[in-house]
Amino acid sequence: MDGIYGSDIELDLCFSCHVMWLDHRESIQLSPKGTLDLFHVLHDHRDDSRHALGTKLTCQRCMRQLVLNRDIGKGGRFSYYACPGKHGRLTPFSEFLKEKQFIRELSQAEQARVRAELKHVQCSSCGAPVDLMQSFQCGHCGSPIAVLDADAVEKTLQDLQQADERRGAGDPVAKEARARALAAMESLKTRPDKMWERGPIRGKPAGGELGVDLLSASIGVLLSKLW
Repeated sequence: MDGIYGSDIELDLCFSCHVMWLDHRESIQLSPKGTLDLFHVLHDHRDDSRHALGTKLTCQRCMRQLVLNRDIGKGGRFSYYACPGKHGRLTPFSEFLKEKQFIRELSQAEQARVRAELKHVQCSSCGAPVDLMQSFQCGHCGSPIAVLDADAVEKTLQDLQQADERRGAGDPVAKEARARALAAMESLKTRPDKMWERGPIRGKPAGGELGVDLLSASIGVLLSKLW
């Protein structure tokens, strides 16, 4: 993935668990473009088998048990599983996007609509099933149900557009795609429910016993705007 200092960042991903391993300080090195590229990788593997994250996780370098850490950033609270020996951390995809301020929790109106049409969803963080009639927070890992934040995506696209303009170069196809996506972001901000309606609400893809993942669905809608 693209790094903030011009060099590539190699990420270790597990699509079945929806987690990524980040070496020490690697989380702050991924550029905004790298994060958008990560959206593509996640979407490409959207149909991979999925299972809930285990309760006992170990560092693959020192084999010590990882410890659940809760942190807070500009976008709010997020969590990850850290190695006590500071070798790195295991972070669910959704928690990484929280850290990067790319997702938000559902409003009360959105919760009512999703509850009426879905009843059950899949936790984006750990993969466990969530009964929306009981709560909009995962009973397994405690993460709230969330979707992409259209405002955050729009800001990232604008930053990338401006960076391309300053350089006076760049991929013209990518520029055109970002321009189309920026125009589409306005409708997504006024109708945020469109961030997932093409996925679980309208299309109702098979979610099995675990239900559908609203975050993955909203990423799919974003990518349909980009490319």
